[in-house]
Amino acid sequence: MIERYKYRTGHYPERVLADKIYRNRDNLAYCKERGIRLSGPALGRPKRDEQRDKKQDYLDQCERVEVERRYSLAKRKCGLGLITAKLEETICHSIAMSILVLNLRKIQCAVWDLIQFLLRLAYPEKFGLLFS
Repeated sequence: MIERYKYRTGHYPERVLADKIYRNRDNLAYCKERGIRLSGPALGRPKRDEQRDKKQDYLDQCERVEVERRYSLAKRKCGLGLITAKLEETICHSIAMSILVLNLRKIQCAVWDLIQFLLRLAYPEKFGLLFS
């Protein structure tokens, strides 16, 4: 995944927000070689005199929650959790379609908000409280 990012952008990401399961020695060494910060606590028992940047940890956790929230929404609303395909190609297409539906829902909400705004602006006496 990181190599694909480098291929698309020409550089490695500054940091990676990953689950704890991906914080193993191999991945930590891989990221350290490339100057990538992998979010989360260090492996093993915490040292007694170690000072962690709590603000940065908090910001990383907030962004990680945002990512997980999007996955949860895709599973609940767009069928991402219902994929039962067997072939890898079919699974990839199913995931792509679920993400497409998720993006279309976001666009639909934005267009609906724009329509409401324009109707309230054009006809305040008729549509002022209808869409509240």
